[in-house]
Amino acid sequence: MTRSQLILILGSIALAVILFQLPRSVVENEQLQEVTESDNHSMEIPQEVENQINELRRLIQEEENIDKRANFAHSLARRFLDYGVVDSAASLADDIESWIIVPSEYVADIYFTAYERSPDPERAKKYAERAREVMQLLLDKDPTNLFLKNRMAMTLVVSENPMAGIAMLREILNQDATNRQAILNLGLLAIQSGQFERAKERFENLISLDAADHEAKLYLAVSMMEINQQSQARLLLEEILATRDSIPAIKMMANDYLKGL
Repeated sequence: MTRSQLILILGSIALAVILFQLPRSVVENEQLQEVTESDNHSMEIPQEVENQINELRRLIQEEENIDKRANFAHSLARRFLDYGVVDSAASLADDIESWIIVPSEYVADIYFTAYERSPDPERAKKYAERAREVMQLLLDKDPTNLFLKNRMAMTLVVSENPMAGIAMLREILNQDATNRQAILNLGLLAIQSGQFERAKERFENLISLDAADHEAKLYLAVSMMEINQQSQARLLLEEILATRDSIPAIKMMANDYLKGL
């Protein structure tokens, strides 16, 4: 399994397709060059989004209220992350940290997403560490936040103690046996480690909880393909393609896998 395929599996659907399925190009717009020069895996940014970026930059420069400025910076970082301008997004997280003394969920979100979307393993690991530091502070204040715990677990998986991440995901399921993100993460990690039968069980569990979970169906199909259950995988992929409410990115991936059968 290639690195791109692993990121397709481990990242969110929209992110993975945006960054690793579609063609990439360096942003060449002069107005954006100063903030994108270190990001060489970015996609071409549409004019509409470029206008939003420029407006957000203006608002950040002019806004005196720190909370509002941080909100604008987070919005700008999310735009960058959507188009692979990862380092520029991370620099905005640094800015927010310098404005706001207390741990910020904005900063945690930017660093975690940068970790998910970075094509460079070393940078991804660095972003994971930064995200983990901030999330630990946030969890110290609210240890019941399972959303943050799920993310924390996935950063631990790339640390020197990956089993701590697995243990945290299992701990989440002990607290909430139907926690979708924890089940999904454990399934994705099972795929990454080649435990396709175990992954199949995880995704079947998700589908039993929600028959309309097309993301789980896609990953179930991937797991089945790896254990030579091609006919069942084909049926799942065809079902995804035939469903109107499937996310377009999921349909794209389903179509690609179907072509490979």
